[in-house]
Formats: sequence, C-alpha cells, structure tokens
Amino acid sequence: MDVGILRWTVETLVNEGIAMQKSQLLDLSDLKVSYVDVLFVTNQESIPDSVSTRLSHEEIIWDKIDVAEFVCDGDMWRAFGTVILDTSEVNAGQHEDLWRTLKKLEQANIAVILLNDHINFPFNRFKLATTLRTASVEEIVGRVEANLTYQRSLGIGGTIVRPSVSVTNDTTEQLKMAGHVQRNFLPRRLPNLKNVRWATLFEPADWVSGDIYDIARLDEQHIGFYIADAVGHSMPAALLTMFLKQALKMRETTGNDYRIFGPLEVIRNLNQAMSDQHLAGCLFATCCYCLLNVRTLQLTYTRAGHPYGVLIRNGEATQLESRGGLLGVFEHTEFDQQTVQLEQGDKVFLYSDGCEPLVGKHGEDSEFSFSPEFTAILNLPIEKMTEAFDNIVSKRTLPPAEVDDVTVIGLEIL
Repeated sequence: MDVGILRWTVETLVNEGIAMQKSQLLDLSDLKVSYVDVLFVTNQESIPDSVSTRLSHEEIIWDKIDVAEFVCDGDMWRAFGTVILDTSEVNAGQHEDLWRTLKKLEQANIAVILLNDHINFPFNRFKLATTLRTASVEEIVGRVEANLTYQRSLGIGGTIVRPSVSVTNDTTEQLKMAGHVQRNFLPRRLPNLKNVRWATLFEPADWVSGDIYDIARLDEQHIGFYIADAVGHSMPAALLTMFLKQALKMRETTGNDYRIFGPLEVIRNLNQAMSDQHLAGCLFATCCYCLLNVRTLQLTYTRAGHPYGVLIRNGEATQLESRGGLLGVFEHTEFDQQTVQLEQGDKVFLYSDGCEPLVGKHGEDSEFSFSPEFTAILNLPIEKMTEAFDNIVSKRTLPPAEVDDVTVIGLEIL
C-alpha cells in the first residue's frame, strides 16, 4: 500500500468517526507495508500509549518487530526511516549478528536509536547510532524527526535505497567532474622528510567521496594531518567535505606572527563551525586530526566520532584511543586530546570507516581484534604497507550496499 494513500486512509477513517483509534490504525504489523518511518525492536507486546499517540499525531508511521527476528535478518525486505532498539532484551549470543545487522542499516543511511545501552555498544564503529538514557516522549519524537529529516535530505522515504542508481549520461559526466574537483582539494605533494615518510590511499565508492584528507607542513617543526568523513554518500556528503576542508583551520597568521592550533582546538573550532551553519538534513561528520612535531617526534591527536588510529611498533598494532562524538550534532560536545611519543621505526595508520572491516572488528566481548590480513602487512615499510592494504581492498567482495569510501594516511618514523 502506498504510504501517501495509507495516511489519507487513516485520516479519512478518523474524520468519518469510525470506531478505531488512530494509533491502532498506524500500527502496521499486519499490513507489512514496504516503508515505515519508525521500526520498534522490542519483545514487549505494545509500545507505550503516550508514544504511539504522539507518533500518530505527528503522522509518523510505525511498526514493531521482535528482537530475535530483527537480529536474524533485520527485516531487510522493507525500508525504515529509523530503528528504535530496546537493548535490555538483547542477549550476549545475539551481539555479533546484531552488529552485522546494524552495520547494514547504517550503510543504507538508516539511523538507530538505542534505549539505554545494556549491550556495551561499540559506538566507534557506527556514526548514525545514538543512545537515549531517559526515554521521554519528547526526546524520542525529536530524535525520530531528526533522523527522518536526514533521510529526506538523501531522497529516501517510501522505497528501499539502492546504491547503484541509473542516471543519465549528463548526470554521470557532472559527477565525474565533481570528483575531479574534489581531488584537486587533496594534497598534491606529501611532506616527506629525512626522518618521516608518508603514504596515502583515496578510493571513493562512487565518482565523489564522503571522505576528505590533508597533510600540511605548518612550519619547520610541525605537520598537521587529518581524515574527515561526512555521514552519508554521494553529492550531499561530497559537498560537506568541501565545507570541512575550508572550515578546518590548522593555524592562524596575524601580521608577521602565526599560531599553530592544537588538535583539541582544531576539532572544537570545526564542531563550532558546523553548529553555526545549522546544516539542513542533519549533516554530520567524523574526523581525526593529528599534529606531529618532527623534531621531538611527539604526536598529539583528537578524535571526533572517527575510527581510532593505529600505532604500529615492533610489528604490533595498538589503537590510539580518545573520546569524542560526531561533529555538528551538539555545539558543546566534549573531545579529548591525547599525546604519544613516537620512536624510530614506528608507523601510524589513519583510516576512514570504509576500511574498518579490513583492519579489524569487535568480538562478542566488544574487544577490538586486528584482522589476520592487516596483521600480516604490519612489518612492511609504510609505502609498501599502504599498497598491500590497497590490494586487500581490491580483492574483497561486498554487496553493493556495503561498499564505502576508502581513505588512508600512513606515516613512518625513519
């Protein structure tokens, strides 16, 4: 049944006084329509009346599914605007299948709202998932409407999104040109030094990318570098990367003097710039910004919702952890700044979330384990290691919906 027709039918029946509550009509578990605004994942027999009544008042179409059924296949035969998951009803044996299902939804730009977090949710693996500690009606509806606005900004609603959309030749040429313009914003020359070597990898999933990176010599002693990833795909995400490129300031010059910003200040300023824009469509981004002192070999970094960087020392890999949420969500988000002292032979590997399945994964205990393929290339020089990682990327086989942009920055201390 068409969503527009369904809503018209609901309004007509209610207006004509038929003896059935609007909230009951909008519970579509028996109709199995192809699209619902909100899917509740819970084993409860019903959602609270206060919630259903408010959703109905806002003309938000919802449905409900048991946790076990959702974990098995995510009910992927339909499309959703957002998913609300009752985490208290997920058992430990379902975690791995749950992560896989939620990742598929995220790759289709479908946001998930967790009611509390009884499952130690690995938020660093997801960009569209949020937690509600107190499930008030107002906050639930607010989050749902924000997610639906984001969906509409991508042209989603009422149909399942397919990544391979047929477009005209003119549109294809325009996308190609946009991709070339985007690449012009990438560094043309890497700042290799006697004691520091760099390597990069940039492979968009389509003509344009939601990733952007830069490596810049700020003065004789400092190099700033980052990877930023706009939530979503295609042109909206690519346009946001251009904003990120211009808004991310590594230093400021006043007359003959200059000041280099620390990573924490860089990320805070970038988050403020995004918040000030009040970007339509709930456009968010992740970023990891690093500042390298090439004399002392001190590396300082701040992360905003981005996958953790990797430090490789003596053939062993460890994650460079720090706290920090998505950019552009809240004006006063807290971020951490961390510092690590690099040594001769160390390598640092930054990557976007399109690389994450190849770098490693979280197990049932939520501990991150590096993949055998990634571990096997750790001892290579950084250029060779990046080439080998590119070879791993090219050999993987993924469904079209799971293909994502791949971006890497690697450095090695010689």
